[in-house]
Amino acid sequence: MINILLYLSLAHAASPEDVVVAELTRVNDILQDQEEPPYYVAATVIDSTEINISARDGTLNESGETGRRTLDVDMRIGDTTLDNTHPLRGFSALDEDSRSPLYLAQDSDAALRHALWRELDARYRDAAERIVVVRANQNVKVAEIQRGQDFEQVKASVDRVQTPELDVDVQAWESTLVAISQALSDSPAIHIHEIALSAIREEKTFVDTDGSRLVHGRTHARVSLQASATAEDGDVFSVFEAIDVHLARSLPEADTLHQWALDAIRRMEDLHEAPRGEPYSGPVILEGQATGVFFHEVLGHRVEGHRQKREDEGQTFAKQVGYPILPPFISVVDDPTVSNLAGHDLNGFYAYDDEGSPAAPAQLVEDGIFRGFMMGRSPLDDFAHTNGHGRRSTGNLPTSRMGNTLITSSKTVTRAALRDQLLAEVRQQKLEYGYIVEDIEGGFTLTGRTMPNAFNVRATASWRVFADGRPDELVRGIDLVGTPLVAFGNLLAAGDDPKVFNGTCGAESGWVPVSAVAPSVLFSKLEFQLKEKGQERPPLLDKPAQDGAADGGDL
Repeated sequence: MINILLYLSLAHAASPEDVVVAELTRVNDILQDQEEPPYYVAATVIDSTEINISARDGTLNESGETGRRTLDVDMRIGDTTLDNTHPLRGFSALDEDSRSPLYLAQDSDAALRHALWRELDARYRDAAERIVVVRANQNVKVAEIQRGQDFEQVKASVDRVQTPELDVDVQAWESTLVAISQALSDSPAIHIHEIALSAIREEKTFVDTDGSRLVHGRTHARVSLQASATAEDGDVFSVFEAIDVHLARSLPEADTLHQWALDAIRRMEDLHEAPRGEPYSGPVILEGQATGVFFHEVLGHRVEGHRQKREDEGQTFAKQVGYPILPPFISVVDDPTVSNLAGHDLNGFYAYDDEGSPAAPAQLVEDGIFRGFMMGRSPLDDFAHTNGHGRRSTGNLPTSRMGNTLITSSKTVTRAALRDQLLAEVRQQKLEYGYIVEDIEGGFTLTGRTMPNAFNVRATASWRVFADGRPDELVRGIDLVGTPLVAFGNLLAAGDDPKVFNGTCGAESGWVPVSAVAPSVLFSKLEFQLKEKGQERPPLLDKPAQDGAADGGDL
């Protein structure tokens, strides 16, 4: 056990690192005298400042700055081969981590010390109880198929990186967003909309009993536009546009955002008139952003390392290492160290994960061959080392998660050639049309064994492409569905047009920022199902006049 040196100086105001080191040292020394002492403890303090500005209905909806401090404590009792974090079998209620987000006063050493004291005590009590249950569970259950140790102890990381301050002209952004909202409000095609700016600065302080001392962070800004409406048939449809950047000064100019509004209005007008799609199985092109989300849902979650250790997981690719799962021209790597690609900042970029490990590339697929998993500090028998993918949002236990999922092809064709191949497949299968999925709003996947091991990618704009040469037809109301092995077996070709998807991903360890970069791809066969449809009619009344005037007498 590496003892932490106490170096609080009374001569200057303590940094969060100073406070954490001091209190962690004090408490850990006491806990070593317990019958079941912890063998590893870590504490993370996140100081964040966030600016949110939004406009709706031609007026300012929100504008403000908030700050907060959060604390997470991770504690392990037992040893690296078996500790209190080990998954329980047959005790789902006991297998959930009991913590929740812990918020405390900013800029208060006393508040941080007391919060650390209380949380370290609580984490120890939980861990000491749970290790007893874990050992009993091991004794009465069958041998586990995929073992691996419970924790990898790694070389300590020491680094302190200055995080830039937020630089947002609040008044200018308020004016810009209100003006754009006014344009959206004027359109009868849009029933509800919001145009918003969010900017955040996060600084993380990570300290553990192995000697790691990290102070690092990120700034991030997003401007987004969302518009929705209800069609005559009750279908609720929407348009969403967003751009994510590391620094607020890199956000689009007002002219670009006004063009977003014009494009959104035109697309909403088209979607009002578009027919709903139908259940379908046949050739499909996914354009770049849709491809990125598809790989994120279909492959990414199934190759997170911790899932290979859970008996209730489907473990689709656990026995596929060294075998082909994709065409030989496709490779996939998850690389959080890439800051910018294809002309865009990547939301999944980070320097250190939430277990104190340096971010590193994880080679998932190489020339179609499955090579391995995204790993945190929970090792597998054949993958014993982290590649810096242990992630979480505050209040959760870190697990292996995606960062920047990069899909590349060694053999590409032009957009026109990809379309020609689509039509050739449509004719060969004697179908009337195929589909091009242009845009998506996200998706989800089921990876466990108790429900179908399937995916759902939610399309917002898809086009029928007719074999007889008729103009393409925009449709709405359909989702891509299927199972991973069948879907990947139908991948035929890739385009030369990589696109970036930036977003956030939710799983057991909370919501984390992610990116995917991918080209358009052609499948010989994918399946669509009908999206859920509302039953409410569109608004009976016209929108009110924007100047507040109304016909008729005074009220």
